[in-house]
Amino acid sequence: MDSMTWDNLLDEYFFAKILRPATESSYRKVVNTFQVFAGADNRPAQVTRQQVLAWRRYVLHQRGLKGVTWNSKIAHMRSVFNLAIEEKILPQTENPFIGVEVNENKNKKKTLTKKQLTTLYLTMGQFEERERRTGDNHRARCALYPTWYWLTVLDTLRYTGMRQNQLLHIRLGDIDLDERRIILCSEGSKNHYEHQVPVVKWLYPRLEILLERAQAAGAKSSDPLFCVNYFTAKTDRGNETDQLQTIKSFFRRLSKECGFDVGPHRFRHTLATE
Repeated sequence: MDSMTWDNLLDEYFFAKILRPATESSYRKVVNTFQVFAGADNRPAQVTRQQVLAWRRYVLHQRGLKGVTWNSKIAHMRSVFNLAIEEKILPQTENPFIGVEVNENKNKKKTLTKKQLTTLYLTMGQFEERERRTGDNHRARCALYPTWYWLTVLDTLRYTGMRQNQLLHIRLGDIDLDERRIILCSEGSKNHYEHQVPVVKWLYPRLEILLERAQAAGAKSSDPLFCVNYFTAKTDRGNETDQLQTIKSFFRRLSKECGFDVGPHRFRHTLATE
């Protein structure tokens, strides 16, 4: 027990749980930050409550991170140690990561105002016109092209309130335009449940065009729907990581052009307040 390394401990935890690769990666990142603080020679069996409290002071006061970030780190560590103590993998009888949470002082959720939404779509309209004038020559140089595709992404987020991860997990077969619904699979959902969201009339035409063009590009029913590589010069469709980086690049460029932050979650919060 005393000789167990952090990698061994995580392997035991992942073996006992069924987690997504992205979730496992989150656990590894949190454990790594604790290792950096505690020292390379520190082992899980040596962790004490005093050490955890010292880590809390470091995270909140020296690094200046928010309470919500600290509580997220602690939730990960607490889960790992709960299992290890229950299974007697570690010698501790009490979890040192219990009872060290802090008040989060949550800020008001960030939304997009009507004025910002207008600016956002006007900006995309300007690039749409520029794209029409220049043709395909400059598409590879601008993260906002093809504009028709990214306008479909924006409208899907705006009118459904789905999360970015849910969007990236939508397959062509998940779109049912006859019943006007989108199936959000459990793999992309935060709570691991399958959901359905309606296709409102403003979204329907864009999804119809996206489906037609994706199929014309050779996409099958089981392929991801929101993959910009279908419509660019790139020959491969990439993986989930590539698609994530592409959408991040799009929102980063759009935020720069608009002069304010634009992101998938802001659409979700905006829809919830309307």
